[in-house]
Amino acid sequence: MATFYLLPPRALLGQKLFATLGIPDLQLPHCVELAETLSKVVEAIGAYVVYRDDLPPGNDPAQSLRDGYGAEAGDEVIEVVFDAKPRHWNLDSTSLAA
Repeated sequence: MATFYLLPPRALLGQKLFATLGIPDLQLPHCVELAETLSKVVEAIGAYVVYRDDLPPGNDPAQSLRDGYGAEAGDEVIEVVFDAKPRHWNLDSTSLAA
């Protein structure tokens, strides 16, 4: 069973992290670089990172994870959104139906 972290778009995630550190108004490349560094750390513990900006717009996230990232029934998804607790959900055979 795999764990997927479904994160906000890179630029937004980087901006939010820098703002949390009290470093406002950084240029977009720095925000994206920070998000990419975070993904390397998460992947080093054996989880997968998927950014919202890598998913097709309007598609069901579960189906997109299956089609684009090899997610399978039983895999855990931790969906990170701003201003709320992360949402934990598991892919099931229904959400993975072809």
